[in-house]
Amino acid sequence: MWSKQYFPSFIRHIPIRWRLTLVSLGVLALLLSGLSIAITLVAEQVLFSNEVNVLHNEARLAVNDIKGHPFVLARYSNPPPGPPPPNFELIANELVLKLASTETNAAIMSTDGSVLIPGSTFLLAPQPIVLSPQRVQQLSNGDQNGMNYTLVRDGQGQRQLVAFMPLVSNHHTIAILQMNTLTAPIDQFLATLRSIFFFGIVCVLVLATAITFPLVGLALRPLVEMERTSRHIAGGDLSIRIDPPLTGDEIDRLAVSFNEMVAKLEAAFRRQKQFVSDASHELRTPLTALSGSLEMLLIGADRGDTEASRRLAHSMYNEVQRMHRLVEDLLVLTRLDEGKIMLRRDTIQIGPIIATICSQAEYLARGQEIHCDIAPNLPPIQADKDRLQQVLLNIVDNALKFTPASGRVDLTADSDEQGAVLIRVRDTGQGIPAEALPRIFDRFYRADPARSRQPRQVGGSGLGLAIAKELLEAQGATITINSVVGEGTTVTICFLAGL
Repeated sequence: MWSKQYFPSFIRHIPIRWRLTLVSLGVLALLLSGLSIAITLVAEQVLFSNEVNVLHNEARLAVNDIKGHPFVLARYSNPPPGPPPPNFELIANELVLKLASTETNAAIMSTDGSVLIPGSTFLLAPQPIVLSPQRVQQLSNGDQNGMNYTLVRDGQGQRQLVAFMPLVSNHHTIAILQMNTLTAPIDQFLATLRSIFFFGIVCVLVLATAITFPLVGLALRPLVEMERTSRHIAGGDLSIRIDPPLTGDEIDRLAVSFNEMVAKLEAAFRRQKQFVSDASHELRTPLTALSGSLEMLLIGADRGDTEASRRLAHSMYNEVQRMHRLVEDLLVLTRLDEGKIMLRRDTIQIGPIIATICSQAEYLARGQEIHCDIAPNLPPIQADKDRLQQVLLNIVDNALKFTPASGRVDLTADSDEQGAVLIRVRDTGQGIPAEALPRIFDRFYRADPARSRQPRQVGGSGLGLAIAKELLEAQGATITINSVVGEGTTVTICFLAGL
């Protein structure tokens, strides 16, 4: 016998196609078996009821054939017991003899269940059946038709149907007629019926297996393709996709979801490769500068000139600061990707924040004009004050970098008809080409790398706008950029009403 701990393991090792087929066949077999059992039980009940009716009709004919009989067979009622008439024993013996045959036997019982006239000992008649008085009384009460029956086995082990019929005289039950007959013909018919059901179910299951197995294989074909595709993906090929079956069912939706997952994985790996490449490129430039400066110091290229050594040290410090900012930006992006940056969203007024940014921008300007315009009665917004100041200062710094000294940077804050708060940073710089705008928020992307590093300034890493976008979206805001080459750029931040 298999133990329970091995049975689940055995099931798990069966291929899913066979598991689904076996489950389907098991349910079908269970339903067919239940139906066949129900039909057999109903057929058995009907056959036995018909046999009881046949016995009752035989007894009624036998009673009617006896001249001067003082009783009748009760069919729809069971009157209370009463004393038998004086000539009852003679007439009862005649009734028993008339009912005895090769197929039936009969006996007369008193109302208390004791035997008055035993069954016939005719050689070819069924063996007499003797039941306890209590059992006879219980069964002779009859059902709504005034009769009842039971099934017993005789001394030879053969099953017999025993029917009980009250004998009524003057509205009283004077005795009980017991008739018994062999159930062999009914048993043979039921055995044949069960065999037909058994072999029919076996044939149906064989046919169902021949039909179900290919259908299950056809239904599971997308899963097989997914498994094959996943093997190719594990080997590094993320460009392949599976064809959905277009059936609208769960497997179709699974295939679509699988393709979407692979597409996202492909994009993620592509971004990761690009990210590593860009980060390596950004770190290589300052490291090369540091290596060159250190090499000059090591070979004594400064010839003891303190001013030359100071310039080299200052250059190395700038490169270290640049790498430090790059690493800090990378850490911020990593925390954003992992959802580890905790944003404290408070209800704040945007006016004081814009005023603070304008004041800080005065110190960053290199001759540009700074203009601030804050609309009155602005609704409050839900945001992290420190992170919002970081984003705005980063955007203003970018605007100053790409705006000439004779240019202008405007900071405005107002609201629209829906109550959304709009923050705009507009400059009169050189602008961004239209083809670069869709990628302006990509990490490490620069519209023009050549102009990203102004003279005597540390160049950016191309991460500022990417960080700004993710920080704003984490606070429920949106950021958009409109630009015209030669006219300037406008950055718009929108905090929707109620956020």
